[in-house]
Amino acid sequence: MFNLQLDWDRPNQLSSQTANHILRIRLNPTNPGSRTLPLHLAIALDTSQSMKGEKLTSAKQACQEIFKHLRDQDKLSLASYSHRVNGLLNQVQGSDRQAQTTINQLQAEGVTRTDLALNWLKKALPKEAGMIRVGILVTDGHATNSGGTLLEDLNPLLTQTTELTDAGIILCTVGLGNAANFNTEFLVNLSDRGRGAFIYADRPEDLSQQLQERLIACQSIATDELQLQLQPLNGATLQGFCQFRPEYLPLEETAPNQLTLSGIRANQPTDILVNLNVPAQGFGEAPTRKPFLNIELTAPNLAPIQAQASLQYTNSYREAQQVNSEVNSDRLGWIMNQCSTDLTRTSDPHRTGELLVDLQVAATKSGQTAIAQQAAQQLADLQKSGKLDAHQLTNLLQETRKQGSQV
Repeated sequence: MFNLQLDWDRPNQLSSQTANHILRIRLNPTNPGSRTLPLHLAIALDTSQSMKGEKLTSAKQACQEIFKHLRDQDKLSLASYSHRVNGLLNQVQGSDRQAQTTINQLQAEGVTRTDLALNWLKKALPKEAGMIRVGILVTDGHATNSGGTLLEDLNPLLTQTTELTDAGIILCTVGLGNAANFNTEFLVNLSDRGRGAFIYADRPEDLSQQLQERLIACQSIATDELQLQLQPLNGATLQGFCQFRPEYLPLEETAPNQLTLSGIRANQPTDILVNLNVPAQGFGEAPTRKPFLNIELTAPNLAPIQAQASLQYTNSYREAQQVNSEVNSDRLGWIMNQCSTDLTRTSDPHRTGELLVDLQVAATKSGQTAIAQQAAQQLADLQKSGKLDAHQLTNLLQETRKQGSQV
């Protein structure tokens, strides 16, 4: 189903110091037209009072379009949530015409009980053999308690998301409307922990297209819950990981030296970037090629795939500067994504300025002119006002996360 392609950013120059390198592990589908898995999609739609008007109208239309584009093997569950959850559709398929009428009856009222929505998503997506389960949380505001007061401690909601992930459910989040009215950091944390995507639909009329794009991505999934085991060799140490392609997602170990990969697509490569420190060559040793990482990919009903990543040492300065331009561009994209994510998590103007400068430099080096210009404009705004515009910041984050899909 997949083969592994390994590429380093550059050779390692002989030195008395350890060196940092990026290894790209590419999962190439061996048969891009192979069978994809059926999908159970559950949408929890915020219908609190703030959704009244254009946002709710656009959300209804978006859900109806999703319903129309289900395949015969797909199922959709839908609930509205405010001060309570109202389960509207339960595992319906595209042939159920009553669903359209049910969606049209949605009304906006009440507060935003995100905790109830997350509970419903877990219940609505029970484990089913051979089926991809994806939850989408759509909201235009901040999470509240039953009295409408904004929640100060969001950790319990993040714990709920971890429970979804542990159950094998992918969680995506949608920020609808102006980002000044919702918590971008929180929604990004939810989707990152849920191994899904964050979507910013600042114009409600764009929600339908964005949800359809997400549906198409989910319908292209060929396998789920892959385990990538990384065993360092010869003194190398792992420093960090991310999924860069088809879209950016930070990764954390689910067990020592093990990554869990969700929603691997059949129609395009999945690229994992690994940051390693490699030791210096011993004094007097001749240039050689040395293995630094054993890699094993396992999944249910899939024979283990193994590979070894070896790095060339050289005493030639010219050879050491022969950079793999593709991997280096991905490395710079990783830096941009780290910066844009961290920008949502800091309120310190000095730290904000540092992150914008780093993002602008990385974007310029990688040829991402539009992103570099956005970072420069936000830096100028910061110097004038001492803060960033929430809409521009969230748009910048979404643009950096799309880099892998542009290749």
